[in-house]
Parts: sequence; structure tokens; C-alpha cells
Amino acid sequence: MPKRTVVLAEQLASPDPASRLDAVRMSGELMRTWRGDHTHLLLLLADQLTTADEEAAAEAAAVLESCHPIAAPVREALAARIDAQRAANGPQVWAAPEVLLRGSHQEAVRALARLGDARALPSLLTALDSDVDAWRAIQVSGHLPQAADRLVPRLCDHLRRIDVSQQWNGMSANAVLTALAVLGDPAAASVVMDTLGAALRHERHGVTRSVLETLRAFGPAVTGAGRTIRSLTKATDAHVRPAAVAALWAVGGDLAEVMPLLLGLLDDPITFRITDAADVLGEIGPPASAALPHLHGLLTHDCEWVRVHCAAALWDIGGQAGAPAVLDALLQAMAQNPATANHVVACLDRMGSLAAPALPLLREQLSLPRRGGRYRSIAHDEELQQVSRALIARLDLQCGRQPLRKQPEAVPPLCDRHSTSRSSGHPGKPHPHVDRCYSSSA
Repeated sequence: MPKRTVVLAEQLASPDPASRLDAVRMSGELMRTWRGDHTHLLLLLADQLTTADEEAAAEAAAVLESCHPIAAPVREALAARIDAQRAANGPQVWAAPEVLLRGSHQEAVRALARLGDARALPSLLTALDSDVDAWRAIQVSGHLPQAADRLVPRLCDHLRRIDVSQQWNGMSANAVLTALAVLGDPAAASVVMDTLGAALRHERHGVTRSVLETLRAFGPAVTGAGRTIRSLTKATDAHVRPAAVAALWAVGGDLAEVMPLLLGLLDDPITFRITDAADVLGEIGPPASAALPHLHGLLTHDCEWVRVHCAAALWDIGGQAGAPAVLDALLQAMAQNPATANHVVACLDRMGSLAAPALPLLREQLSLPRRGGRYRSIAHDEELQQVSRALIARLDLQCGRQPLRKQPEAVPPLCDRHSTSRSSGHPGKPHPHVDRCYSSSA
């Protein structure tokens, strides 16, 4: 067991409440920053859920929620904690007046919901029906697609009641639209279109973009939206235009209509418009072959993100014919900016045996003790490790090599508080190297 985990385990058992609380917080910091098998630490945190120290229990639940991508080992502990709280305090415990009880329950519910566990549903429904801290339930609703029939009507009701004419309501509308997009139930299309109309009247471009992304997720099941979406492909807002083009393809599927629009976006000076267009072209696949010369030319773009997205589109459209150029662009970008790793490895995985030259870089990436990938978040890093290991195993098997063995855990220094902090002071902000070229101009 890593030395720091041993120290934290001892501190979590301390009779001093302040020491235990500090250990809970430092445990979260360690798991969010460093790779490794954190099962033992997760189980120790789960033990804190049932402690008489309500502050430590609430903090432990919050840490488990923030570490939800690796929280599967404590699924049953979270469910038991939620059931016990509902049994002791009633079904309205989500809205309990006691701050610590309320926070502890909500964090446990959110963590369980993010694991896709339907046992979180009763409390989420309570939140949506009572409108008490409903935003916290909305954020995790998309993780329960098996309950879409119960969640979507409630989410639609919340969306209807949001006054998008007020600028500060934009975040609330976007959150509901994101949940509806993930759940993917076109039954919500009517209220989504009503929201689009209100957003256009009040020039709420952020909400307009979110609506378009939701309609894109619904796809061909959406009817009667084509004319409005088509008009927005000429929008002047930097984000609305590419979102409209993507939605137009998803809803209408008219290649002749969308190809000129996508090619125009490839020539745009705004980098994220180029990457958005490349993603849609890759989704279209071989029928978008007219874009191949444009995409190939963009492999020399100054922005590594543009190069990565265009290289991936080249592979998805042209296949093996462009493999050498695609591979070269992907590996150079990943070496230049490790934050591109998730996108790069996803494309390498699709390339199969042709990705063999990437093995040294993949092994090097997996040997790093710190979390990597975009935003250096647990979710992105765990996905990166999983896909990389599976790809390496396949390539090794094809080449007759020994399977990859899991790297030993690195142990961060116990006193190095700066080295174990998050890469950004705010969880919503990217790592400094993630989006450096995603500006309004190239």
C-alpha cells in the first residue's frame, strides 16, 4: 500500500474530528491527482459515511461524488447510506433543514446516480418535484437513461418554467438541455423548440447553442425544425453557426445541403469552428470525401487541436489511404500537448493495427504517475488509461509481444501539497495547456 495512503488511513481513524476531516479532504486530493488503485482509500471513506461525525460524513460523501469515476467499489455503501437516511428522516431528506444532513444525502445521491444506479432515483425525483436544490439533481439526471420515462417529463416541466429573457437563467436552461440531450428522448422536442424560440427572441446565444446540441442528439426523430435550424447556419455568433450545421446534418441528413456549410467552416479563422466541422465530417464518413483535400491541408495548422480533429476526420473518411499522415499528425500533437491524448488515443483505437508505431508513446503515457488527458480529470484519465491499455494489449497480441503489465503506483510526497492540488483553481476551468489555441481567432 502506498505510504501516503497508509498515513491517510491512520488519520481517518484518528479520534480528533479535525484530523479526520482533513484526511477526508486530502484523500480526495490524492485520488483526483494521482493514478493508482485507490480501492482501499475509497472503502475507508465509505466508512466515514456512517460515522457520528456529520461533518466528516458530509465531506466524505462530497469526495466520493467528486471521484465518482472510480467510486464503483463503494456503490453498495452509498446505496445503504441513502436508504438509511431516507428511513430515518423520511423521503424528503433531500430537502432536510439540517445543512450537514442535507448536503451528505445529496452528495451520496449524486455519486450513486453518476454510477448509473437507479437506487438514486427516488431522491432525484423528490428534488425535481419539490424544486429544492433541483439543479443538483438535474446535473446528474443524464446518468440514469433507464429512468428517462420518469425524468424527461419533469425536466421538460423545469425547462418550461425557465424565463430565458433573464440572462442569469441561461445556465439553468443549459443544464436541463444537456440532461435532455444525454437522455435522448425526442418526446422533449416540443418544449425544446419552444425554448429555442424564446432564446432567439431574446438573443440568448448560449441557450440557442444548447438547444441545437439537444436537437442534434435527438436526430431524425425531430420533425418540423429544419427551417429554423437552417436559418441559424448563417448566424453571426461564433458558437451558434457550427452547432446549427451539426444539428442540420443530424436531423435532416442531407449531404448536399451540409457539405458546402462544413467546407466553409473548415476555412474559418476560428479554431473551434474548424474542429466542430471536422467532427461532423468524420461522423458522415466516406460520403464526405470531398473534404479530404481541405482536411489534409489543415494537418499543418498552428493549433494542435485543429490538427488532431482533422486527422481523426481524415481517418474516418479516407481510411487506410491517409494513415501515415494521420498517424504522424496525431503523435506530434500528443507529444506537443498531452491534453489531446483522449482524442488521439480514441482515433488510434479506431486505426487498429496501423496504430502500432504509437506503442512507445502510449507506454510512456501510461507510465506517468499523475493523471493526464483533457483537464487532467479522473473521468478523462480513467478513460484514457482504459482505452490505451486495451489498444496496447491488442497491438502486442498482433505483434506477438508479452501483454502489458500494469505499472506500479507512484507515491506522491506526503508533504507536497502543491504537487497534489488540482491543475486549476476552479473545477470548471481547463488545464492551462488544454485550450490555448481555442480562441476567437486563429
